[in-house]
Amino acid sequence: MKKIAILTLVTVIAAAIISCAPPAETVPLPENPLAMEPTSPTTSEPAVSPISHLTPNPVETSMPQYGGTIVFAGSLPRSFDAHQDVGYGPMGQLPVFNQLVIYDLNYKETVPENIISDLAESWEWNQDGTEVTFKLHQGVTWHDGMPFTADDVVYSLDRMTDVTRSAISARILAYESSEKIDDYTVKVHLKYASAGFLIGLASGDAQIQAKHLAGLDGTSAAFAVGTGPFLLDEYLPGVHMKYKRNPDYFKRDHYGNQLPYLDGLLIKYSGGQADAMLIAKRTDMKTPVSSVINLDTWNTLHAGAPELVYQPKYPDWGGTIFINTSQKPLDDIRVRRALGLVLVPEDLIIGYSGDVKFGIPGQGLLAPSLGLPKEEVAKLMGWDKPMADRIAEAKQLMAEAGYPNGFKLNALSTSGSGTSGYTGVLTVFSNALKQNLNIDSTLNFVAGAEVQKRLDEDNYQVYITSLQVGTDPVNLVNYFGTGQSGNYSHYNNPDLDKMLAELDYVTDPGKRREFIWDIERTLLTDLPALPTGCFITNYMAAYPYVKNLRYQNTSYTRSCGFDEVWIDRDIYLQMHGHLPSAELPPDETPTPTTTPAESTTPPPTTPQTADDPYNNPDWPVIWVNITPETAIYGEGTQITVTLKVPPGSMCDLTFINPVTGTRSARKPTNVVADADGNAVLGPWEVSVKAAVGEATLELTNTKTDGTKIVVTHPYTIKEK
Repeated sequence: MKKIAILTLVTVIAAAIISCAPPAETVPLPENPLAMEPTSPTTSEPAVSPISHLTPNPVETSMPQYGGTIVFAGSLPRSFDAHQDVGYGPMGQLPVFNQLVIYDLNYKETVPENIISDLAESWEWNQDGTEVTFKLHQGVTWHDGMPFTADDVVYSLDRMTDVTRSAISARILAYESSEKIDDYTVKVHLKYASAGFLIGLASGDAQIQAKHLAGLDGTSAAFAVGTGPFLLDEYLPGVHMKYKRNPDYFKRDHYGNQLPYLDGLLIKYSGGQADAMLIAKRTDMKTPVSSVINLDTWNTLHAGAPELVYQPKYPDWGGTIFINTSQKPLDDIRVRRALGLVLVPEDLIIGYSGDVKFGIPGQGLLAPSLGLPKEEVAKLMGWDKPMADRIAEAKQLMAEAGYPNGFKLNALSTSGSGTSGYTGVLTVFSNALKQNLNIDSTLNFVAGAEVQKRLDEDNYQVYITSLQVGTDPVNLVNYFGTGQSGNYSHYNNPDLDKMLAELDYVTDPGKRREFIWDIERTLLTDLPALPTGCFITNYMAAYPYVKNLRYQNTSYTRSCGFDEVWIDRDIYLQMHGHLPSAELPPDETPTPTTTPAESTTPPPTTPQTADDPYNNPDWPVIWVNITPETAIYGEGTQITVTLKVPPGSMCDLTFINPVTGTRSARKPTNVVADADGNAVLGPWEVSVKAAVGEATLELTNTKTDGTKIVVTHPYTIKEK
């Protein structure tokens, strides 16, 4: 296999960028051909220094090991076409597909200066930044064996930017056209020099798709043919998605070993039971997208599975209090400033999640990777003063505005599954307003169509919801641009409109960061919205044998690809009592090319209990037939199992329920195999209450000498 070319970094870091965060221990980027706002044709050059304002992800120092399958539970996608952005984001597609460029997982921030190559080997800008030429990796193949070429890139770029069929086209507005120069070179023409172009390509749904499969239905599993580290092996809607290792994946690790390390992935449908499944050790981790975001879940997992380890993942969105500036008295900046002065972010975070550790107190409207330093936010908001002084100033402002005795406030918040945290935020906020400013709030917790109805009717004065900027702050125009549908504040500022319109044209990272800060300074001065600190931190939970998980401030990045995640076999053995399956890559013996010097992969073993097909010639166990092949939820299916086992051995079969992992009291009578080793168990009835998902048939087979072996086989319960 061809090794990844190591590209170098063009350092364009200004002192203003470096000052945005405390210095952190840095790791040099392996590749990053950033070339924005060039003054001459620019290619990658030797790096002068690492990017010191980025936050390094944890570094796994032990040698990786091959083998095993990572299992987690979540929602399954409704489509395999990430350009359609249908369902629950591209989590299920990222193990299968690659992109032209990605964010470097060595760092947490999803910002332009952290963009590195994926299918693109390098790229070069023209003098005015309106053309970029991508050199592609050679020798890459699609999962069906067809070669990956420039034709696929041109096809995919045209497809993802087509406003008539792509849900992500708005993220790549500067794209005009692309052309194939040769099989491994593509030139892209932009309408203007755009900072957002590479940002859009680095988003997890800007996936490169196979031109030779054009016309396939994106909801069909046949569509899921990519170049990524895993192949989609089985898709059962409402049950699970199984992936197997791509033996021809084009990437290697920094030791020179073939990726990926895992034999496969299994995403089970959670059905709202993801925590129970994790505690029962039927999964290895929470999803790579979302995990623990409140104290109740934290306490549940700590009590049920104390072995779990956690990594914080900070989001690129935050809870925000939008102030309707078209209604009195909130059209008065003095009143808006008074509201901001008595706001205590720590209390609001506790209202959302139960503990301040789930938020970022003192953060402004933008996430840490984009926004102003906390010190400046505190100064702009008046939070740098003692609380007593803040309250006194707020009361004075209210009196100057003509409301010394307060007023009545019509407050709106979403409620229901997934957004109930804002109910707590609004409650805490209204209590602070009453206690300090004598403002009486009518709290309206509504959901669904009622939310939009109130917004359309302008029936609110404050509205608490998420400010979802993502990786590109150009999206702020949706919330604060004059006349925009998401401008819940009815804010009208021509100067800000001009700044937002110009932002995508500012391509130099240092100038761009300062430009973004100027936008946030304007917002925190005019206060059409109040920051809450509710950038709700996900504490990503996994068992300690899952190694090299790395997360970024955006959910859908290569952290969902699992190409460098591996299982520590020793820890797995301690926790499960058996080893995970292990298969060496074809024609590969993984050994490091640098220290540490010892081999990373133990020899393959045959586990006694495994979810994969059992194969032990010294103790043959064959699942001859299972009738029916799947059960139907709610019907009390009658199951019969036919086995081939050692003659005279006892067969004891147990049904382990999906989701919870509990053992069913309903089971067939034990059977002794005949002289030919034949054994038929059942029929017996599965409970009508058994959940949809993948159950387990657990066979305990006891020989005539009393020795035993336990073998398992998956069994699926489907919806009607």
